[in-house]
Amino acid sequence: MRTLLPTIVCGYVVCLAAGCANLVESRVVQAFAESFKNHDANRLKASASNDFEEKAVNGEDTFRALKMIELPVGMPHVVKVKDIKDEDGKVVVEKRVLATVGKEKRKIWFRLKPDGKTGRWVVDDLFLNKDDYNDETKSIATRLAVLLSLQESIDAWKSGARDQILAAATPEFRESLSQLTPEQLSQFARKCTAEMAADLRILPDERIDKETADLIVSKPDGDLLLRFRRDAQHWKLDDLALKSRRGGEDIASARHVTAAMATALQFEAAYLASDKRTLQQVSSKAFFEGSLAAADLGLVRLPEHGSGLDGFDIKLEESMATYIVPAGDEILKISLMQQPIEQWHGAPRFLVDEVTIYDLNSRQDKRLSSLFTAHATMEKFGAALAARDIAMLRSNATHDFNQRVWNNAIEAHFDGLPMAQLAAVKPRLVQTRFLGSMTEILVEHGDAPLTYVLREEGGRMLVDDVLSPARRWPESMKATAEVLVPVLNFSDGLVLWTEEHSNSELEKVRESASEEFVNVAWAHFDEQTAFDSNPKSFFKAPLSEVSLSEERANVVLGSDRQGATFSLVKENGHFKVDDVTLVAGSRSDQQFPLKRTIRRQLAQGVLR
Repeated sequence: MRTLLPTIVCGYVVCLAAGCANLVESRVVQAFAESFKNHDANRLKASASNDFEEKAVNGEDTFRALKMIELPVGMPHVVKVKDIKDEDGKVVVEKRVLATVGKEKRKIWFRLKPDGKTGRWVVDDLFLNKDDYNDETKSIATRLAVLLSLQESIDAWKSGARDQILAAATPEFRESLSQLTPEQLSQFARKCTAEMAADLRILPDERIDKETADLIVSKPDGDLLLRFRRDAQHWKLDDLALKSRRGGEDIASARHVTAAMATALQFEAAYLASDKRTLQQVSSKAFFEGSLAAADLGLVRLPEHGSGLDGFDIKLEESMATYIVPAGDEILKISLMQQPIEQWHGAPRFLVDEVTIYDLNSRQDKRLSSLFTAHATMEKFGAALAARDIAMLRSNATHDFNQRVWNNAIEAHFDGLPMAQLAAVKPRLVQTRFLGSMTEILVEHGDAPLTYVLREEGGRMLVDDVLSPARRWPESMKATAEVLVPVLNFSDGLVLWTEEHSNSELEKVRESASEEFVNVAWAHFDEQTAFDSNPKSFFKAPLSEVSLSEERANVVLGSDRQGATFSLVKENGHFKVDDVTLVAGSRSDQQFPLKRTIRRQLAQGVLR
């Protein structure tokens, strides 16, 4: 008995000594765990380091955030402690504590540090995985800090309160959001957080780095992605995106959406007030100078949709944004272009590049650039036709119209272009039709009803064609003049060559003729060649008919008693004269096809 008692006492003392080795650490981690369990913020502060408190302790919000982290349930039981000493190896500056929790004995690693004032040991952080111990982005304190910012941001956006929303944002995000009025920002915030449950559910693919963090919150109608940036120990909302399960309601980036929307709304307000100074600031240079600077803004009314943003949508695609809002029987579309960012991570800036009004009844797109420039261009072109001003016609015509007609025309041709002969009067506007990038303007030019067809080219509205009623040739001025200009060049050159025997005029004939016609006839002539009679009397007959297909055309001058018939073929995209028949009467022996006649006379050595 005497020998057994000392053994028992001695064994008890040894066990007690072993337990005391972890007693301090056990007390610290258990007090820390109990504060979480009991939602005791004061006790949590007492058992945590200043760093942990600054990062992750914010009253009841901390315990709300803690629900979103899957921590093991139960009190921790310390199983191992490792002392971390300073560089000299003398002073313990940190304790790495391994504890198990619950029946499944899930492991948690605590980091303990001495309190700066009292020197007692407190919890500085904890980790759910051994490999995460030296990775601050995986610590519970960092995750709690991000989740606290998440809660603050969600609460602010659900409330719609401007001050709260701006306070939770980074300076760059705040700059974009602050451009909206309180009502507009509130409506936008409600759109993003609609149908969000009171208890947030974070999807598992969260990403937390040293400076940025991305969290996805599940909603009944979609998922909300929130992007944060670290500001010292705290995090601020830097952007959010909405992936909706309802088509067409996605928001790719709130920063970009609000920046584009703010510019669009500023444009609307400035347009309504005819404030061109502000319009210049929020519009691209090409759009303002090409459409708005000299325009009478009162001539075109933008659809009015009220001060709210109900039904609005913004589409983002690369560097472009489109603000769309319904307004009764019309839809207003404001196209914006993102500008280069002047500094890293700066707030995005957009400028209005076009405004389109879509009429639901007529199903027409009306572009402001078309509305304000088309009429002015049409009047300039009509005046140039009346004045036979080729240079002015070229400057107000599309590239295609110039290539096919005006680059090859001269003032003298107007006598042979009846569809281009207009009186010097101002046209009277009848109707304007808008078809996307094309605009049709119906006018009465004196007694002549005309339709000007304008297309957008290089940021300008230019005349692409003029349509007029006609029975003997196409209604299109472009199609008809494209055929007549080579006929006029050929006939003028042949007449002058016959009279003056000039090589330059013969070259004009060759340039207007087809390759076969040149090889058969005109390549064999020089200034010494002469006709028995001048063809001028045949060519001066008035235009009677023009018929054309995609690759061929026929032009008739005069009648079956006196005149000429031209056959044309398209080569390299341009019509060329392929043959000419001189008509002196209705009988076949009174009609002389030049190609066949010249070929025969060249073969005989006699040219008549």
